[in-house]
Amino acid sequence: MTHHERMMAAFRIEDVDRFPIHVRGVRAWDEQWCATRHESYRPIIEAVAKHGSYEAGFSLGGGPLLTGHPLDVETSSEDDGDWTISRVSLHTREGTLTSARKNSTRGLPGLQVEYFVKTLDDLDAALSVPWEPVRRDPAPFFALQEEIGDRGIVMCAIPTPIYQLALLTGSDNLAVWTITDRERINEVVDILLERTLAMLDYAIEAGIGPVFASSGEEFMTPPLAGPRDFREFVVKPGLQIRDRLQAAGKLRHIHCHGPLNNILEDFAELGANCLHPIEGPPLGDVPFEDAKRRIGDRVCLEGNIQIGDLYHDPTDVVIEKVKRTIEVGVPGGGFILCPTASPHTAELTPLTVRNYLAMIETAVEMGGG
Repeated sequence: MTHHERMMAAFRIEDVDRFPIHVRGVRAWDEQWCATRHESYRPIIEAVAKHGSYEAGFSLGGGPLLTGHPLDVETSSEDDGDWTISRVSLHTREGTLTSARKNSTRGLPGLQVEYFVKTLDDLDAALSVPWEPVRRDPAPFFALQEEIGDRGIVMCAIPTPIYQLALLTGSDNLAVWTITDRERINEVVDILLERTLAMLDYAIEAGIGPVFASSGEEFMTPPLAGPRDFREFVVKPGLQIRDRLQAAGKLRHIHCHGPLNNILEDFAELGANCLHPIEGPPLGDVPFEDAKRRIGDRVCLEGNIQIGDLYHDPTDVVIEKVKRTIEVGVPGGGFILCPTASPHTAELTPLTVRNYLAMIETAVEMGGG
């Protein structure tokens, strides 16, 4: 089987000759990405190029408001030591909204420090921006699909309505408003759902697929929100997305961090063909064995080697964790070995490099590739 065939079979809980190894965030096919990595990444890139299955991504665009209407914005930036602060002013019919983000000059993850929507009046202003259908040219998707070829899959990102709202409000205000102004939040989710479905219909009609992916469900999971909130703000609108995808014969990948024990079965109801990363304690609360028993006959499990373990654990400990994950994941099919997150530092320590290579080598020895 090719890497593409293995990935598709894993998503469909079908037999594979070797289980797929996906090293999240290591874009071995992307020459520009590889050329801009620190030399410490080189051994991992080479190992992924030799053994890994690729998951590439394509975005339909639209920004947080999911509109094709041109935005009236002004941007500025300022230096702040190891950070650059980027500011955006969004002019709407009901006033100007501002946001700010700190971007590291040392290759560290960025940080949003100000969101456009700080009050419910700001939310009204944001929604006063005219809506037009988002119609991104699908040609880059097909070009990327051709580039990846038999080495893996290209997943088209689709919005999660509650995540689009969180991009505007931040998680703090959103969590509070789901308590104090629940009806209003539901109204906005419905608006964003309509826009999401319009984008999805366009993508399907354009022949994009077969794999669609979302990652915003985690903005409404414990401990920030409870199971009731997840079902109201994620599952309820998500069922319409599920129905559209299934009617078109498409597949769904969901990336969701956090403690999922009380909502795990909801991902099967959402029509997830593959769920990543399924975190066990202490960062999550679902042991991999439990996830396999509860939803492994319906949902491919992609995981669950903790990124922190790859960065900091002794290599022999990492090897044992990898072996245990494989032993649990392989029986019955529907398994992709994968770290829980991407490597996130500009330079990798020798320990981290050894651990990544040990993960890949152990997986190959145990039937992965």
